[in-house]
Amino acid sequence: MRSKHPIFSAVASVMLFVSVAFMLSPMQALASYAAVSPAAVTAKAYSVPNGTSLPWGTTYNGNGKIWVALPGCDPDPTCNPTPAGKIGVFNPKNDSWVKVFNLPSDYAQAFFMAFDKNGNVWFPLPMSNSIGRYNIASKTFKRWTVPTSNAGPWDLAIDGSGVIWFTEHFTNKIGSFNPTTQQFTEIPTPAQNSQPYGITIDAHGNKWFTENNSAVALIGEYTKAGTLLEYKIRNSYDSNLTPHLITVDHNGNIWWSEGFVGEIARLLVANAQPGTNDGVTEYAYPQPCGCGTHASGIGVDSRGNVWFDDSLEGIFGFFPVSGTGVFKVFNAPDGSSGHPHDGLMVDPQNRVWFDEEFANKLAVATKG
Repeated sequence: MRSKHPIFSAVASVMLFVSVAFMLSPMQALASYAAVSPAAVTAKAYSVPNGTSLPWGTTYNGNGKIWVALPGCDPDPTCNPTPAGKIGVFNPKNDSWVKVFNLPSDYAQAFFMAFDKNGNVWFPLPMSNSIGRYNIASKTFKRWTVPTSNAGPWDLAIDGSGVIWFTEHFTNKIGSFNPTTQQFTEIPTPAQNSQPYGITIDAHGNKWFTENNSAVALIGEYTKAGTLLEYKIRNSYDSNLTPHLITVDHNGNIWWSEGFVGEIARLLVANAQPGTNDGVTEYAYPQPCGCGTHASGIGVDSRGNVWFDDSLEGIFGFFPVSGTGVFKVFNAPDGSSGHPHDGLMVDPQNRVWFDEEFANKLAVATKG
């Protein structure tokens, strides 16, 4: 979804600033910063295949290839007209695109994707109100219509049993689809007009998701036991606080991007209390461009860092999952004009992949 507030290879220059986080309040941290060397991280960007445009979500399969959603439109919140969506497959071993799949004409677009344990790729299709699958073995597409009309299935995560979980951005629910039974389950959020967006699953099988409407601005949890809980981020309203995408670190704590406030945040699960913001800390990162801010993609590596990008600033960076230390932020290859957005993903080799939506490129960053 577009951030609306106002070639081939490049080394990411560090406009950055390293920030030592210090506490302003029990819930918020702000950064002071000084310049650092650009040698720590390099980034490359690859143009998407001819005939495709506006890359979004990224994921990887067991063969090490990167799959990229290529919707060809930027929803606001829908695409009109609705072009035929595509999915691209990129091989990092030789820096080349090896395949472009055309979605069937009645599918509309995929924006996010995930692989199941059988190697099949799943994707919500918000404009056709359905969940889609591409079966790698049979090379066939199939889709299933979400029971609630105009639900807007958006982001997804797959649990250990192979059940597909997804947010319903337009109808204030989360949902699941069991591929074995072919059955859907939908769960409404207690908060009205919550607009669920990103979703992730922790090691215990609990589903965590963002409630993207600034008037709500909550973190939801649907427990493995079947209870839906909501946690505050702040005790006061901020029209720019639009919790966006979400991930879980290796300590089991929850991180999310915060949209137009230009921050990322963490929930210490051990301190969390439903209905409060206990255990929440927000972290403000340096914004060297000063051209607007939207914290978009987020992911964690195996080295103890949480990575994020900002689509309006045109930057990406990382911060220790310990919640203390420094931010390091870098220019995306195409800067603010590239619009690094919701496609950020960390692969098993700790390479950080993200889309440069408006530059029509897939980018990868490597930390030395």
